[in-house]
Amino acid sequence: MQARLCQVLASPKRLEILYTLKDQEMTAGELAKAVDVTMPNLSQHLSLMKQHGLVESRKEGLNMYYRVASHQILETLASVRKVLVEQLAKQSKLLEQVQ
Repeated sequence: MQARLCQVLASPKRLEILYTLKDQEMTAGELAKAVDVTMPNLSQHLSLMKQHGLVESRKEGLNMYYRVASHQILETLASVRKVLVEQLAKQSKLLEQVQ
């Protein structure tokens, strides 16, 4: 299950969707504009993300609103970013030593 979830998170566009929804709920139309994708493409991403418990939705009138299902995933992504920053810092130091 963890490997499948990581596969879902491996998409840069899905990460962008999560970060865009970090502090707010948005309609599908607003979200499509914010992350610069077509509605059919967004629908595919959101369907997969809903299936894996990353986002939730609610319908209000004609609009479907989306939000992050658990902020725990955002905390996890922040931890992964910290690891990447550390790796880049080490690589940068190594590059300076080589030059």
